[in-house]
Amino acid sequence: MNNLLDNISTLFKKYGVKSVTMDDIARKFGVSKKTLYQHFENKTDVVYKVAHFEFDKEREILKKLCQEHKNVIDQLFVISKFIVKSNLLLSPSLMYSMEKYFHKTWEELINERREFVLNLIAENFKEGMKQGIYRSDINLSIIKLFYSFLLNIKSIKFFNDLTRENFDDTFNTIFTYHIRGIANHEGIEYLEKRFLSGEK
Repeated sequence: MNNLLDNISTLFKKYGVKSVTMDDIARKFGVSKKTLYQHFENKTDVVYKVAHFEFDKEREILKKLCQEHKNVIDQLFVISKFIVKSNLLLSPSLMYSMEKYFHKTWEELINERREFVLNLIAENFKEGMKQGIYRSDINLSIIKLFYSFLLNIKSIKFFNDLTRENFDDTFNTIFTYHIRGIANHEGIEYLEKRFLSGEK
């Protein structure tokens, strides 16, 4: 089933969600429509399952990144960069068709994604305070507001304009300013050693 969802997802990304029909899917992957309807109720169900399949993949990647980077600053860096890059890779036409023709599924997915990522960010900040790396007076609600902007799919044009010339330099500069605002002395020392000394 996952292979089928992955293949349909590729089809949607290439030709658009609206234009791909159940006949197209059956013909492309050499299955009968009867077989296809054993897995999906209708086109809307296909879109729903493919969208959640993609979200599940992203969620597993983010969980893995958190596990691989125990230092909270490293962890926040890879999480934030992954989110921004994922947003930039989204096709504007794909987003438009999802929002227009499959609005309920799109809104559900966006809300689930936002809740999941903001929970990751909250855990990162709580752990950072516990480790004595982040300032203890940080207002987590404001930090969540900042990350809500990063998660806002409609901000993609802003990201594109901001990072057109050099994504890595732009992102690293913004991230550095952000950490300087939330980290204590120990955290800033780590930031300078890890990110500003040429080690990364």
